[in-house]
Amino acid sequence: MALMPPKVSDEENYFANPLLESWLHVKQPGTLNLRYVPPQNALLPKNFIRPTILRSRDGEIERLHMHTWIKKRGGQETEPAAIVLARELGDGNGLLPKLAEGLSKPFSIIKPGQREALEAVGDNPWQASLPDFLGLDDFQRQLGLHLRSAALVRDDAKTISTALIMLRISEGMARGGMIGCLVPLAAHDITFDALHEALSNPAWTEESLGRLQVRLGQFDDLQQYQSAHGQEILGMFFQLAYLREHHHLLQDLISGRSSDSPFWERKAERIFSFVMLHGPIGWHDATVAFYADCMLEQLGPPGPEAWLTAGARAEVVLRRSKSANSWPNPRRILGAIAIPNIGNIAQAAAQTLFHRRCLIIACALEKHRMKQGDFPSSLDVVKDDLKLFQVTDPASPAMPLSYRLETNGYLLWSAGPDAQDNGGAKDKDWLWRMKLEP
Repeated sequence: MALMPPKVSDEENYFANPLLESWLHVKQPGTLNLRYVPPQNALLPKNFIRPTILRSRDGEIERLHMHTWIKKRGGQETEPAAIVLARELGDGNGLLPKLAEGLSKPFSIIKPGQREALEAVGDNPWQASLPDFLGLDDFQRQLGLHLRSAALVRDDAKTISTALIMLRISEGMARGGMIGCLVPLAAHDITFDALHEALSNPAWTEESLGRLQVRLGQFDDLQQYQSAHGQEILGMFFQLAYLREHHHLLQDLISGRSSDSPFWERKAERIFSFVMLHGPIGWHDATVAFYADCMLEQLGPPGPEAWLTAGARAEVVLRRSKSANSWPNPRRILGAIAIPNIGNIAQAAAQTLFHRRCLIIACALEKHRMKQGDFPSSLDVVKDDLKLFQVTDPASPAMPLSYRLETNGYLLWSAGPDAQDNGGAKDKDWLWRMKLEP
C-alpha cells in the first residue's frame, strides 16, 4: 500500500472533474471492465480534417504542417492557416473550459483510485476494478492539436490551460503495476511532443512558464517506473499467494486447450492440473518464490542509475522464465508464467524523464530570452530559475544536461543509454533541440 498513489478527497483530486466522471462507465456489471469513455473526436468539430504533424529525428521539433492542411481543405483560404485552425478548433465543443476546472487541485489520481478499489473488495486483487481510459492516446492528440494551435496564434490563456490539462491526464494514468507505468509513458510522450512545438512560439508569459515548470517538476518518470515495478511484484505475489490458498482457481488458469488439441497435450494438462491441485503446498511456495526472485532481480538495486543495466537484467530474467516454463515443473511454472516480458521499459522511462527535464530548462531559457532578447551562452546564467528543480542528466545523475547554442536556438543532450557523453552526436546521445521559427 505504501507504493500506491495516495487516497485523496474530491476536493484535492483533479479527476473529481464532473466531465471526466460523466465518462466513467461499467461496461459489464460485476466485472473488472470499468472505463472512462469520452465521445469519439470529443474535442474536434464535426467532419474536421486533422493537420499532419511533420515527424523529425535528432531531437528536432515535430510541427504541424499547415500548408498540407490548407491543401486538404481545398486551398481556398484567404486568412493565415493558423488563424483558421484556431477558429475552427475553438474551445473544443465547450469541453476545454470544463476540463480546466480543478487545475489548482494538488493531486491527479484516476477514480476510483487503487486504494479505494482494493478496499471496496476487501483487499482481494482478483476482484479489484481499476478503470481504463478508452482511446487515451487519441484524446491526448486532440488536446495536443489544441495546444499547438493556441501557441501558433499566441493565445497564452488557452496554451497554458491546455498544457496543464494534458499533464494532469497523463499523470492520472499512473497507478499500480506495469500497465500503470506504460500508459503514462505513452501519454507523456504525446504531451511532450506538443509542448516542444508550443514552446517554440512566443505564446507564453513569465507567469505561465513558471506554472508549467512547477507542474513538470512534480512527476518523475523513473521513480514512477520503480514504483510500478515494485507494485507489480507485490501485487502478483499477493495473487499467487491467493492461489496457494484457493487451489480450485487453478483449474481455470491451467486448463484451456481446445478439443482439437493433440490427445497427449490434453492428457498432460489434466495430469499437471491434478498435480498442482493435490500436490504438496510447498510446490506453490516454490513457484511464488521463483517469481519474486526473478522480478526482484529484474528491478535491480535502488537509485537513479539502476535503469542503465535494467535491459541486461530483463534479458537474464526472460531466459530464466522461459527455461522454467519449457516443461511443466510444478515448482516454477506458475511463477514463470506470471513474469511479464517488459523489455527495456526502464530506458523508456529514463528517456521520457530526459524530455521532461529539457522542457523545464526550456521554460527557464525562454524566460531569459523574453527579458534579454536571446538565449544565454550557458545554463549557469539561469541556474537560479532552476534551483528548485531536478534537471541533471538521467544517464549521469551527478552531472547537468549538456547545452550548446545553435542557429536560432539551442541543443540539450544527455549521455544516453551508454552513459558516455559524445558531445551531442546523433544516434549516440539523446538530443532535444529548440529552434525558433524565423
